[in-house]
Amino acid sequence: MNKGELAVLVGPNGAGKTTTVKLLATILKPTKGKASVLGMDLVSEYKEIRKKIAYLPQDFEPYRDLTPMEAVMWSLVGRGWSLTDARAQAKNWIELMGLWDSRNKTCWTLSGGQRRRVVVAMVLATEADLIFLDEPTTGLDVEARHSTWKAIREIVKEGTTILLTTHNMKEAETIADTVILINQGKTLVQGSPNKLVDSLPYKHRIAAKKADEMDVDLKNFIDLGDRLIAYARDYEEAKDLVSKLSDFTSVLSIHRVGLEDAYLYLVKRGRENYEKA
Repeated sequence: MNKGELAVLVGPNGAGKTTTVKLLATILKPTKGKASVLGMDLVSEYKEIRKKIAYLPQDFEPYRDLTPMEAVMWSLVGRGWSLTDARAQAKNWIELMGLWDSRNKTCWTLSGGQRRRVVVAMVLATEADLIFLDEPTTGLDVEARHSTWKAIREIVKEGTTILLTTHNMKEAETIADTVILINQGKTLVQGSPNKLVDSLPYKHRIAAKKADEMDVDLKNFIDLGDRLIAYARDYEEAKDLVSKLSDFTSVLSIHRVGLEDAYLYLVKRGRENYEKA
């Protein structure tokens, strides 16, 4: 990762996303291998690393008896900020996260989505050199997710480096500078969203309901249980596939491939098939 970069770690459940983040954030100690964070050894220099990073776990909650303002302010004071600077920074981030009207309510009275925004603010407000966010938008509605991503992009522009995990491929495609796809603890591919999508051998995606009998020769498809995802190399091949599929089932959609397709293709078929196709 480069300084001032937003990298998004994606992968299926159990792929190792949270474990990877916990290792890099010095929450877990590696049992073998070597790694460095901000140029420092993960094992021998973990105390120095902790001074320069911030970490948001999936299930972190603010102290229930504090207000959002107090939660952000005291988390900064705990990192060495002066009370005056911490109060000003807390005010700024409470406004950015859309929590101003709830700033003086105790956290236990807030909704789950509001509490999540409080802890996101607690971490982003630190201005740490490197920030780890594990599923930062879990439980947020569309408007709250949008404001959260906007805030994240703003601090990245200012030079903060962020590594986060998400299950939302559309959001990852929109916000990420770099996408890292892992499965079973191993990196399958890493690159910009556009690079991963452009590297796919197929340019169009056809989604269709799965029928009991389908006399169609589908060489390039993914079985998702109740539906099939078929891939075509160009628009003419896509039209031909739609015509054939329509004789047996309902075609749900056809569109150009995106990051979600690269994700499905790599996870279902593996890196070797992806590179050779």
